[in-house]
Amino acid sequence: MTQRTSWTARLAAAAAAVVAAALLGPAAPGADAAAAAAPRAEQPAAAVAAATPSPWSGWSAVPGGGLTPDAPAAVGYRGIGHVFVRGTDNRVYLNRTNGPVWTGWTEVPGGGLTPSAPAVTVHGASLYLFVRGLDNRVYVNRLTGAAWSGWSQVPGNGLTPDGPAATAAGGALHAYVRGLDNRVYVNRLTGAAWSGWSQVPGNGVTSSAPAVTTLSGRRYLVVRGADSRIYVNRQSGAAWSGWSQVPGNGLTPDAPEVTTYRNSLVATVRGTDNRIYHNRLTGAGWSGWSEVPVSGLTPSGPGGFAYQEQLYLLVRGLDNRIHVNRLGPSF
Repeated sequence: MTQRTSWTARLAAAAAAVVAAALLGPAAPGADAAAAAAPRAEQPAAAVAAATPSPWSGWSAVPGGGLTPDAPAAVGYRGIGHVFVRGTDNRVYLNRTNGPVWTGWTEVPGGGLTPSAPAVTVHGASLYLFVRGLDNRVYVNRLTGAAWSGWSQVPGNGLTPDGPAATAAGGALHAYVRGLDNRVYVNRLTGAAWSGWSQVPGNGVTSSAPAVTTLSGRRYLVVRGADSRIYVNRQSGAAWSGWSQVPGNGLTPDAPEVTTYRNSLVATVRGTDNRIYHNRLTGAGWSGWSEVPVSGLTPSGPGGFAYQEQLYLLVRGLDNRIHVNRLGPSF
C-alpha cells in the first residue's frame, strides 16, 4: 500500500509539471533549452519558479517591427516612454509608448550615424541623447518639448570605442565613456558649460560601455571588468568609493545596464549563456544574481528604464528585434 501511494504521488507530481510547462508556454525571445551556464553559481529551483506566480510580464516584441544590431536605450520624458536603438543602417531610431500603445519606429532628426548603442537621460526640461560617432567622438542631440537641437560634438574632444552612458544629478548632467585606453572618463554639464573629459578615480578598466544611474543623490557607475565580472564605483558629492565587485560573482560578455526603480538600484546583464540576469541593491544590500523570467536570450547588453511604476527591461533578441519585459510594482 505504501509503495502504491508513492508511485501515485510521483505520477501526480509529473502530471503537475506537464501542466505547469503548458501554462508557461514558449520562452521569448529565441529561448533555447540547451543554453549554457548561468552568470552565477546559485540558481533558483525550477520547481519554485513554476509554483510561484511571476511579477514579470514575460518577453514580447516591441511593436513596430524594428531591428537593431545593438543594445537599446530608454527613458521616460514628459510622461512618455522613449526607446532608442541603433538601426541596421547605423541611424538612430525612436519608438514612444504611453504604456499600452506604441508609436512605431521613426528616425531621430539630424541624420546622425553611430556604430554603437545610444544612451539617453533627462536633465532639466530636456532629453539628452548621446552616441558614439563614426569618428569615435561623442555626440549629443537634445529634445526640448517636441524640438530636437540636432547633433553636436560634446566639448572636450573625447574618443571612445564604445557606446556612452549618461545620468543627471545635483543640477548637472554627467556623461561617461570607455576611453581608448579602456579607462572610464566623465564629462559634466553644469548650466551651459562642459567640464571636459577626466578619468573617473579608481583606475578601473573596462572592455565594454559603462552604465550609470542616480539613487538617493549618489551616482552609481557600473562596468564590466577586464575579467568579465561586474564592478561598481559610487560617487557621493565629489568623493568616489573606488571600484568594487558587485556581490554575487556574476559574469557578462557585454556592457551592463543599471536602473533606479522604486528606491532601489537594479543592475541587469547578459549572462555568459546569453540569458538575462538581474541583481537588486536595497538598504539591505545586494540580492544576488537571478534570471529574469521567462528565459529570454540576447546577443547584446540589455537596456532598461522605470516608467509608470513599472521596470521596463529591453533587449535585442536573437532575431535582432527589440523585446520588452515589464516588472510590476511588486518585485
